[in-house]
Amino acid sequence: MLKFTFDLFAGPALVALFYWFRFHTSKGTRSYTTKPLFAFGVVAFMIPFVLIYKGLSYALPPLASIWLLILAWLVPILPAAWRNFCQGLAGIPAGALALRDELAASPFQVSQSDEPVLQRRFARIGYRVDDFRAVQSTAIQSRFMKISAIMVHLERWAADRESFMERNAERYAELLAVFDVLCFRTVRVLKNSRDIYGAIMEESQVEPDDWQALDSLSTRHSAVSQLQLAAQTAAGAMLEDLRKDMDSLLNNLMLFAVRAALAGEWSLDRSKRRLGEIGFTLEPASPGIMKFVAKVTAFTFVWCLLWLLASGKIIEMPGDQSAGAMRTLILTPLYFIVNFSLVYYFKRQFAFANESIFGRLPVGFILSVGILGALLTLPIQMWFDHAQFSQGPYPDVVLHELPVLIFPWGIGAMAALLVQDSTWDRRSRKTRQLRDGLVFGGGMTLMLFALLAIHQVAPIPVMGMADHLSPSMFLLFFVLPTFLFGFIIGYGMIGRLREAAARCPVRSAPLVSPAFASA
Repeated sequence: MLKFTFDLFAGPALVALFYWFRFHTSKGTRSYTTKPLFAFGVVAFMIPFVLIYKGLSYALPPLASIWLLILAWLVPILPAAWRNFCQGLAGIPAGALALRDELAASPFQVSQSDEPVLQRRFARIGYRVDDFRAVQSTAIQSRFMKISAIMVHLERWAADRESFMERNAERYAELLAVFDVLCFRTVRVLKNSRDIYGAIMEESQVEPDDWQALDSLSTRHSAVSQLQLAAQTAAGAMLEDLRKDMDSLLNNLMLFAVRAALAGEWSLDRSKRRLGEIGFTLEPASPGIMKFVAKVTAFTFVWCLLWLLASGKIIEMPGDQSAGAMRTLILTPLYFIVNFSLVYYFKRQFAFANESIFGRLPVGFILSVGILGALLTLPIQMWFDHAQFSQGPYPDVVLHELPVLIFPWGIGAMAALLVQDSTWDRRSRKTRQLRDGLVFGGGMTLMLFALLAIHQVAPIPVMGMADHLSPSMFLLFFVLPTFLFGFIIGYGMIGRLREAAARCPVRSAPLVSPAFASA
């Protein structure tokens, strides 16, 4: 009993635990994306290793299998590349960087509840603010106000003992120290600049609104004028250096605040609302891939379950019937989860998955993304091959079952074709949905007939369920449900996938961006 429990639960749990730690490439990896996306990335990363363990456990002792998989992490390139790919699926770190850039470009206004707090803090360093709206229209003061408002909310989150703030206490202390130094430096630079410009105008007897006199100051060649020009240049250099330091600190503060919001909230929309409390005006979050994939998975699972219940007395599953039913309920949704996620990720992140500037379709991507989806689902299919047809020679069963991979390949190819931005362009929404449904339904039906044709030449074990059906029964229980299933997926889901994949985030940004210069 103990050995059975270890083989069934403890072994896979140890492998999953090891690769859980390998998924975290840096401190705070979780805070670079939302919780559902992070969970999706972790599960996708661990599943192949757990399945490999299950395969090895049939030939090796459990401890030997565990140690072999742990040592597999030392294989160059492949494990790290798979981790990077799964982190990309989860939006690490693209999710946090994109939200940070959205903050930098969004309007900012200090909330009324924060104004008294900021006034008291500014008074301690000798900086008085009477009109927050007027102050935020200037270059230096607007940055200083934004930085101070972010620090106020970070201090509140730290006082509430939030887990992210406690785990990153050292980083927060560094930002706080830099902010304290910047506060006194800002006041000193602004005061010195004011005194310099005031002395120049007083000495030259120039009024602040006398622009012709102000312009003439730079054309005078007297010693006094040269000294005034040097003082003016020095004041401008101090302000420029201060602006650069503010931009650097603001960039780090916004990323830290974004990570804190993502770590503390469940969804991107709630994270945006939390950042909006600081004073940023952000657009509502667009529907992410997780909700979309969850809907597709739920619909596919329910459809397969209803099909099994309706055809249970007519169609007999070959091999182990319970394993065959589980195969249908698990593999079919998995085809859509993997391929839709791949298409969404590649189209948003890489130019080769989008149309060229001349409107040409990315044929290579359309034909190859399904191959990647088939390779990712192959280990799970091989496991079901062993479970369903355990009586036959395992290598022969796996070899004869390979044509079934036409479904994940076709699903990926159709999704990559239909999500292109110009697909059905200049058509109404209903027309686009109808055409998506017809293409997807027709494609699923065509793949079914292709699989049947292959079965006539080289028998496919899983297609044995159709051997004893009449043409009318095959049409009723296979062709018609397959077309209707594909039509509903195409009609209801492909349009949403196309819209979601068209929104491209910024993957990286410089320390100082022109967006930071806008008040």
